[in-house]
Amino acid sequence: MFRVRGQGGGGRAGGDPARAARHQHDQAVFHRLLALHEQIERDLELLPNGVRARTRSDNPEIVALLHDHVPSMKQRLEENFGLRFWDPAFAELFAQHDKIRMELTLLPDGVLIEETSEDPNVVELIKAHGQVINLFVAKGGAQAQQESPLPDSYRRVLA
Repeated sequence: MFRVRGQGGGGRAGGDPARAARHQHDQAVFHRLLALHEQIERDLELLPNGVRARTRSDNPEIVALLHDHVPSMKQRLEENFGLRFWDPAFAELFAQHDKIRMELTLLPDGVLIEETSEDPNVVELIKAHGQVINLFVAKGGAQAQQESPLPDSYRRVLA
């Protein structure tokens, strides 16, 4: 069992059954991607203002999961509908959501995403997040149970 906490648990969905169901769906998709991580390829390019990442697979199930997961995560960030509150890097990412710009392209074999910011501190966070996603792809569920490292140069906005 992978531990992922978010708006669907506790009181964070605010009693909204639709939000709780959405969180449960997102969690199930994430867990399936973690289980299939060995069939996923990911290329991460560090940009001066963020990252560009291409995540792909030859497995049609994984492509469908990526086409579900990545737009959903983009929407959650835009709505500040957080997840992994126990993980300082993800908590920081959602705390800084209004300073992050995401461009998403669905590809026949996966997704291409560019995540950028004008704030140099947030750029450090975006780059760290990109590297954490690489670790999820490399290690699957074992990595998902770990806290995500924040760069030493990143200035936290949360206590």
